[in-house]
Order: sequence, then C-alpha cells, then structure tokens
Amino acid sequence: MIVIEKVRLIDGIADGARGPVDVVVDGERIVAIRDHRPGPPPAGEETARRIDGSGRTLLAGFVDCHCHYPIDPLADDGFALFGQEPHERTILRAARSAAAALRAGVTTARSAGAPGNLDVVLRDAIAAGDTPGPRLLAAGPALTITGGHGWLFGREADGELELVRAVRTNVRDGADHIKVVASEAAMLTTAVAGVEEMTEAEVAAVVREAARLRRRVMAHAQGDQAVRNAARAGVASVEHAFLANDETLAVMKECGTTLVPTLTVTDVWSALPGRSPDQVERQAVLSRLHRRSTESAIRMGIPIATGTDCGVKGVLPEHLAREIRNAWDHGLAPIDAIRAGTVNGARLLGLADEIGTVEAGKVADLLLVEGDPLADLRRLEEVALVLQRGRIAHDPRGLAA
Repeated sequence: MIVIEKVRLIDGIADGARGPVDVVVDGERIVAIRDHRPGPPPAGEETARRIDGSGRTLLAGFVDCHCHYPIDPLADDGFALFGQEPHERTILRAARSAAAALRAGVTTARSAGAPGNLDVVLRDAIAAGDTPGPRLLAAGPALTITGGHGWLFGREADGELELVRAVRTNVRDGADHIKVVASEAAMLTTAVAGVEEMTEAEVAAVVREAARLRRRVMAHAQGDQAVRNAARAGVASVEHAFLANDETLAVMKECGTTLVPTLTVTDVWSALPGRSPDQVERQAVLSRLHRRSTESAIRMGIPIATGTDCGVKGVLPEHLAREIRNAWDHGLAPIDAIRAGTVNGARLLGLADEIGTVEAGKVADLLLVEGDPLADLRRLEEVALVLQRGRIAHDPRGLAA
C-alpha cells in the first residue's frame, strides 16, 4: 500500500485543483482520496509506504496518442533508417525511447505505426515486465497507398478490397488499432501541400472493417480534403490537420472526431539547426497554418488529445509535457490542456473506465510533479514520482526511499 500525503490534486474532473489530500493506492488501484488530517494513520494503513506530497501536485499519468518509439528522432531521416539497420537494433532503441517516455510521466501511449510489427513486440515486452515503458497500444504497419507517405514503415494497399485485407492482416498480427495514411505529409523536405492519398470511400472501408473487428482507426491527414475525408469516413481521430480550414473543421466537429494536432512537431521544426533558406520559409508557412487550424479547432470545441509524434526529427519521447504546454499556447486553458494530455487521451483510446482521471477504483497510473502546474505548465516537466499500475516506476527525488 502507498499513501501520497498532503498533496495538491488535479483529478481531471474538477475545473481546478484541491488539497491537501491523501491518495491511497492498494495494489494496482486507487482505493481512497480524502482530505488530509494530521494524526495516526487510519486502521489498515499502519504499514503503508507514505510519500510526502507537500508542495507538489498529483495528476493522472500522461497519455501520448501519437508515438513512434522505434524511430530515431536524432537521425537525419529516422524513417529511412528502418531499411538500413536490423530489426534487433531498432527494437533496442524503441525500448530505450519507451523507458524515457515513462520517466517523463507517460503511462499510456498509442503507436502510430511501425514496420515488422515492432510496436507489437515492444507492447508485449512492456506488458510482460521485460522492459519499462508506457502501456502501449500497437498499430503494426500503417496502411498507405503504394508509394504513399509512410510506405517505409507501412503496409501498401490500393483500393477498398486491398485495404480491407490489410486491416485483417494487421489485426491477425496483433494490432490494437489501425493507422491509415490519408494524405501526403507537409514537411520541411516537401511542398506545403498535404494532398489526399486515400479517397473517402477507401478510408470508410477501413473504418467499417476495423469496427467489425472491434478496432478504432487513427488517420494521418494534413491536407484539407484528406481531413474531411477521414472525418466523414468515421475515424476516431485525425492526426495533425495542419492545413484544415474552418469548413473542414466544422465537419470534424459534426462527426465527433478527435484532433491530435501534434503541435510539438512544428514547434521543434521552427528551431531546427541546419535548415536551408527555403526550408526556413516553408516551415514559417506551415507553422502559421498549423496554428490557425488548431486555434480554430479549439474555439469550435473539437476534442483535443495530445500526441508528440516522437520519432519525427527532433521530437523526443519525453516531449508530452511540451505538447500540453503548446496546447495551452494555442488556446486551451491550463486545466483543459492537462485534460488533453490525460482524460481526453484515455477517452480516445477507449480506456476512460481505467485511466485518465484520479478517482477511487481507477488504475493507479499517477504522476507527481513539483509545484503547481496550473500556475505554470512547465512544472509538468519537473517529475517527482511516476506510479504505473500502483508500482513506483520512477522516483528521481528518492521520495519513496
């Protein structure tokens, strides 16, 4: 049993923090949350490990809804590296990235695609306790058209029939959800276009087959038409939406589609060293369009969930707190930015009954940080303790010693 005492609590339900409270964890679950009162411990808690939460804030563990742990974010082109190194080397790097994410407070993550089912391998290794990392939902290879964006780590398929077969193959091989690449990518090395690469009918065929197999679909969609196609086709979330206009965002709102904007990508790329003048100019345009689309989505009330897109050049697995801060910078209130990184991600992944808020009965995936993040979201990077399923996963301050 663990008792975190005298702590400020952001439970993800209230519109602010409360405390000081004591949060009691027994086994994998939170069993009690009560106002702190000095005195001897209640009956049954005499031998509990007690952790001082004074001056600190407790919240639910982060949910990263878009990660690529097998991709090296420090390489010039981590995606191309897949074809140049053995999978054994790749999975070792993936394990290292997953461990870094956990230390930063990410207790649950959704893979956005990996070659050779390496995210399935990593998921199972984490679940077995062979390597530390967030609870991982695996996608397997992303579904993309022949030669489309992501083909280096994806499964190429063309037309509705081939895409349905690809869904079945991924599920057969262990995928928890399906990732489709519905558009090209607007990147430093490409024109700012994001042209659609799948039709609405093709994405809808994927969604129907995935739903039959009890799987959700996430869609890489950056260009305006691709975002609209994905939303109308019924995907659970659109990733990026860099170039979506207000009319298309209204379609997302109508369809109940969650947006995972991956704001840290354009944030990081805006300061990458070694860019050519053309790339600097291209990135400035992309950053402006990305900000406009995300700010519009927030004003419209479209659900926002955080995803780092770690593995993309310069974007690290420990950047989820930075993504939350970027969501605030684009218009979310601090408490709503934190919800985007916790409860909204849990809902998107279908795990809201288990994680995302701090309540009695929920799984004890918890993050303790220094100070008050509602006053300064940078505090989310000052990790004091991480609990995963009730066990201490990271204790940099030695609080549980």
